[in-house]
Amino acid sequence: MYRVGRLLLLVTALCLAIGGLIIGGVGTTTVFVPQDLQFMGLSADQLRAINPRLVPLIAHDRAGFGGGICCCGVIMFFCIWCGQASRSLWQAVLITGLAGFGTGIGVHPAVGYLSFSHLAPALLGAGLFTAGIAMTFNRMWFGLPMAAMQPR
Repeated sequence: MYRVGRLLLLVTALCLAIGGLIIGGVGTTTVFVPQDLQFMGLSADQLRAINPRLVPLIAHDRAGFGGGICCCGVIMFFCIWCGQASRSLWQAVLITGLAGFGTGIGVHPAVGYLSFSHLAPALLGAGLFTAGIAMTFNRMWFGLPMAAMQPR
């Protein structure tokens, strides 16, 4: 079970890195996904009419956000890939995952942005993360050797 959980955490980290690159790419090109404009009820041109600096500011924030997510994914990947299974590694991964997925998903209902297609990647990532963190708990928290975790 530990190996599957570790694999799920590695996949989650890889998906975070790729997702961050995608978000950063959107931020530096089109800036908005269709769900953003639908939620705001405005087009990019209407936003530019309000203030010509508004869209570039949003692009800057989105590109930086994507870069931050990508970096978190890369760091998580190598911590899990190279780190020793330990209680402190499990705790660090848990805390960062709860903070990241909790705020990333939790802010959407708070502001009323409930597009399922927009939230689906984050929800899938949170599910993979939750399964991975649960499946690695015994080995990382109690330090059980692999032989002790095999069914007899």
